Amino acid sequence: MAARGGSPRGFRWPRRDREQLAREVDEEIAFHLEMRAAELEAAGLSPEAARERASREFGDVAALRRALLRADGRVERRRRWWAWLADARQDARFAVRSFRRSPGFAAAAVATLALGIGASVAVFAVVNAVVLRPLPYPEPDELVRISPGQVFNITLADAVVAEAPSIVASTGLSLWGLTLTGRGDATRLRAQFVDAGFFEVFGVRPLLGRAFGPEHRDPARSGVVVLSHALWQARFGGDPGIVGEVIELDGGGHERREVIGVMPPGFEAPLVPEGVRVDVWAPLSLAPGRTFATDSTWYVGAVVGRLAPGATVERAAREVRAGMERIRDRVRAEYGPLIGEDRVRTAGASGLLDSMVGDVRGPLWMLLAAVGLVLLLACANLANLLLARGDGRRRELALRTALGARRGRLLRELLTESVLLSLGGGAAGVALAWVMLGVLEVGAASGLPRAGGLEIDGVVLAFALAASLASVLAFGLLPALRASGGDLRGELGSGGRAAGGTRAGRRLGATLIAGEVALAMVLVTAAALLLNSLRALRAVDPGLDAADVLVLSLAPPPAAYAGDRASLYYDAVRARLAALPGVRGVGAIQVLPFTNADWAFPYLAEGHAPPADGPLPSASFRVVTPGYFDAVDVPLLAGRHLDAGDRAGGEAVGVINRTLAERLWPGGEAVGRTIRLFGSDPFRVVGVVGDVRQFGPGAPSEPAIYLPLAQWPVASMVVMVETAGDPESLAAAARAAVRSIDPNVPVASIRSLDDVLGGSIREQRFFAGVLTFFGALALGLGAVGVYGVMAYTIGARLREFGVRIALGATPRQVVRGALASGLAPVAVGLAAGAGGALAATRLLEGLLFGVGARDPATFAVAAAVLAGVAAAATWLPAYRAGRVDPAGVLKGE
Repeated sequence: MAARGGSPRGFRWPRRDREQLAREVDEEIAFHLEMRAAELEAAGLSPEAARERASREFGDVAALRRALLRADGRVERRRRWWAWLADARQDARFAVRSFRRSPGFAAAAVATLALGIGASVAVFAVVNAVVLRPLPYPEPDELVRISPGQVFNITLADAVVAEAPSIVASTGLSLWGLTLTGRGDATRLRAQFVDAGFFEVFGVRPLLGRAFGPEHRDPARSGVVVLSHALWQARFGGDPGIVGEVIELDGGGHERREVIGVMPPGFEAPLVPEGVRVDVWAPLSLAPGRTFATDSTWYVGAVVGRLAPGATVERAAREVRAGMERIRDRVRAEYGPLIGEDRVRTAGASGLLDSMVGDVRGPLWMLLAAVGLVLLLACANLANLLLARGDGRRRELALRTALGARRGRLLRELLTESVLLSLGGGAAGVALAWVMLGVLEVGAASGLPRAGGLEIDGVVLAFALAASLASVLAFGLLPALRASGGDLRGELGSGGRAAGGTRAGRRLGATLIAGEVALAMVLVTAAALLLNSLRALRAVDPGLDAADVLVLSLAPPPAAYAGDRASLYYDAVRARLAALPGVRGVGAIQVLPFTNADWAFPYLAEGHAPPADGPLPSASFRVVTPGYFDAVDVPLLAGRHLDAGDRAGGEAVGVINRTLAERLWPGGEAVGRTIRLFGSDPFRVVGVVGDVRQFGPGAPSEPAIYLPLAQWPVASMVVMVETAGDPESLAAAARAAVRSIDPNVPVASIRSLDDVLGGSIREQRFFAGVLTFFGALALGLGAVGVYGVMAYTIGARLREFGVRIALGATPRQVVRGALASGLAPVAVGLAAGAGGALAATRLLEGLLFGVGARDPATFAVAAAVLAGVAAAATWLPAYRAGRVDPAGVLKGE
């Protein structure tokens, strides 16, 4: 029988060490020198002259010797490489033939691996898109976000950056809305208002035209705009002559704006909510002679800077903080009580990517670790399959050993099988990961920052390959060592009894059971905590009834609907929508509930003095129409609602929420008191309403003031339509009713308020859903693993159980003993898993609401579920042990 390995025909290239190669080269050189010297001597030269001339003709012998050694080494390495390939090809063919003989095993192994690798690849794709992938700008590590952004206007930001030499350029950014008219249907566009340094900071130049310059800070010259490439193509047909044209783009203080440029394709607007596309960029305008207090750019949502070459984020943060300290007195002189000392102390800078993903970085890494546990569970199950298969093949391996096969050769063949299984599982896992990403709604709908760029790219595929090959060590090495080790020749005379029946085999099985239960316990507990948290979030009263409410976001051109015209327009909208069949109430508010949008102003209330050493308190500022509170069922607690009698020129009135009333006048009467917003006349409180959780159910209620639209005119409002049935069914009719009033007023969006409420907890819902899915997967894998180990070990002990029954043991005693042998490691695994869960779930604290990370009830339920599943998986093989036929066993003996 020909030995396996080597080249295709059994020939092995001879292997030579360095000394042998050197000897052969020296002999070859000496041979050629002697031959040439003999030729010269035959031509008449003396022996000495012949040798000297032969050496001279031969040249540099040492250099030639080195070259020959290198060439010979390359040949030898090439020979060895081809020999290795031949061996690997033969091992792969043998493995494939083995899988063909056991197709059920191969399919189960690949499917098990695909589950673990697919889950890991899916989550890594999310981590890669959100955390690892660099920002799509030149030198992204040089971008920093200057904080606290909500305290800066551009004047203050300029002053602070001037004190930070590590920052060479900076810009403010704010997301706003502009209305495009005059070119087809009126359209609401997303506009990013930026400072002149925007293009330098983000390293971008317009594809056509030019960028903003410092001159565009002048309000008289700020009526310009740069279009996005997508808008240029979709709305202007990619016309290069658009540069220099004036378009009707109402908002931001201008009714018409000149197009001065078009951005390059694929440019991603920075710091915008996931799923939002910016259509245009417009300059922030600043009046000449502005001061810290008179600069109106308080709506700037962020300030971003670019570091100088060699500068670090830490140094920039120190400089920003020190700069704020140096200009603190100037700030206080102009702002007075508007900015407190705490805001000055918290000034600093952080990496732009860190500021965008900081809140989800930890949970995402935790999620990747969690699916790593799923992969370990899959590997443990596959290791059990391979152990059972290896014990079944020990007689075959013993025969091959007797015929001369070495252990290393057998070990390599077994590992080759594992590698092929891992590659097959990895390929199937990548396909499964793509399906998982769609099923789990990963992407912009998840609420994760940057998740819109999610894809399975080269980095993700490299991770899949690495996970596949690493899994070989987790599931393939131990079974291969076990199957190829020990006294294989003894198997030929032992009747081939399974090693699982030995004490070492039982210990290994118990270890596998305990490990799988522990891993599953960590995942099931984490999933249960997030589910309880999500249940608690959904049980929170958001302060209004979101069911059966349709939301229309309207954006009338501010210039066309200034002052009284805004109030008259919304009166007409309310009347037109109220006339639709199935509408029970209509009202409007300028800030959509359950979003991060907020308007807040400092105030001073009757009976309260300004703080001596801190800023004025602030409250959320809401402009509403009559009918708003009734349309969304905000309860009236005292006084009255705002109504049609609260008109411009009349007494200034407002409504406050419970939180503000209790803060200002605890236990007293709020109705009739007065409050002065900063920079305005006081208004009288005519009512107190319930609290609305503006930022979602998980956020606390903030103090809020509601003022009538007629007295505080704003153009853009969110109209709430209370319906008698499905709100989505009225969407088309509502849009038509609004357009019938003025077709130049775009409806920016139409959706149900229930969807808005659900969107406020989409991040928590994403993590809960994903971990629940993986927890269920871990539970299933754990159950299969426990059953597989118990079936394997009990099957190997059937002779033992048959003998015990023959000696007088009852089937119940046998079943009880088998159950005990299986449930003991389950108990150990539950205890170890509970300890691991206590450590791991601390990473979830930022995602939990209404439940602690160490909630004993959740841990108890998770342990009970796992114990029940493990008991069921253990009982089936134990029941089989009690049913064994002792006569058949004794006959076999």
